Amino acid sequence: MKLQTTRDEILNKILFINRAMSPKISNYILSGIMLEANKDKLDIFGTDIETSVKCSVRAAIETPGRVVVPSRIIVNVLKSFPEAKIDIELLGESNELKLTCRKANFLLNTFPLEEYPQFPPVKKKNSLKISLGDLKFLISKVQKSCSVDESRVILTGILLDITKDSVKFVATDSYRLAVANKKTDFGGEPLKVVVPSRVLDTITKSDSAAEEIGINIEENQISFFISEEKGFETTVVSRLLSGKFPDYENLIPSQFTHSIMIKKESMLDVIKRISSISQDNIPVKLELDKGRITVSMNIREVGSAVEDFEVVYGEESLQIAFNPDFLIDGLNIIDEEKFIFNIVEPLKPVMIKPEKNEDLIYLLMPIRIS
Repeated sequence: MKLQTTRDEILNKILFINRAMSPKISNYILSGIMLEANKDKLDIFGTDIETSVKCSVRAAIETPGRVVVPSRIIVNVLKSFPEAKIDIELLGESNELKLTCRKANFLLNTFPLEEYPQFPPVKKKNSLKISLGDLKFLISKVQKSCSVDESRVILTGILLDITKDSVKFVATDSYRLAVANKKTDFGGEPLKVVVPSRVLDTITKSDSAAEEIGINIEENQISFFISEEKGFETTVVSRLLSGKFPDYENLIPSQFTHSIMIKKESMLDVIKRISSISQDNIPVKLELDKGRITVSMNIREVGSAVEDFEVVYGEESLQIAFNPDFLIDGLNIIDEEKFIFNIVEPLKPVMIKPEKNEDLIYLLMPIRIS
C-alpha cells in the first residue's frame, strides 16, 4: 500500500470515527483503525462491534492495500504534523506503516489484518431521508434527557418513533422526558427503535455540508448515510438497543390545572442565579402567587438565596420544587421568547413547551419538599 493525502483530511475523519467508539474496548484489535487504499480514495474504518463507521478521503493511490494501525498513536502523530501532504506506505518486509510529512518520518507497528472485524453489511429495508439540520435539531432537543445509568441501558438511548408522516425523537431518564417531532415522508410500516445516544451525538458533530441524511433501519441495526464533498459518503452503522422503552405517550398528562405564559430569559436568569449555590442535588423551590414567581434555595451548610420575577398569574398560591439542573436543561431547549409552564399539581409532572412550536415538549418530575 502506498498513497499520498493531506494531514487535515485524514485526521478529521479519524477523530470523527473515534467519537463514535465506546471508550470501553474489550479487545486490543478494536483500538485500531483500518486504512484501505483503492482507486482514487482512502477508506477509513473503525468499530467497537456495537458501532461501525466508514469514512473516505481523497488520495493519490500508487499501490492499493489495507492495514490496521493503533488509532491513538496515528492520531498523535498526525496532530504533530503541520497541515501538508502526507505520504503513507506499508513496508512489506517489516509490516510497518511509514508516515512521511516534509522531513518527519515515522514507522508504526501494525495489527494483524485478519483479526479486524468486517464492516457490517447493510440491507436496504426501511429507509427514509431527513434534512441534516432537522436531524441535528431533534437530537439536540432530547439528548440531555437520556440516562447515564448503564444499569438501565435502554434509557441511555433515544427512541425514534417513525410514522408515515413524522418522526419523533424521545429520551427519558425517568425523572424527565423530552419529545421532539418533525414532519417527514416514510413509506414503510410505523416502527419504534432505540438508538445509542453516543452514536447520534457523533452525527451532530459531522462537518458535512450535505442537505439530507439517509437512514436505514433493519431488525437489529440502524445505518446513517452522510454525503460528503467530492461524491464520498460517511456511513455509520449501529446496533439497536434492546429492551422495553417506556410508553412515553401515556406519561404525558392530557389536562393541566394551571398554564402560565413566561418569558424564557426572565425565568432562566433567575434559576441560574439562585442555583449558583446549589450542591448535592438540593432542589430549587418555586412559589407561585398572584403576579409573581418567587425562586429560592436554602442549604444549611452554605446559605440561602431568593429572587422573584413577574408573571401573568392570578390563581391559587402553590409551591413546587425541581432539580435545578434539570429545570435549566428544559428551559435551554426552548428557542422562542416565551414558553408555557403547565402544572397539574405540585407532585405531578409539569410540562414545559414553546409558546408556538407544538412539536417540542419537556416533562419534568417535581421533588417533594418538606
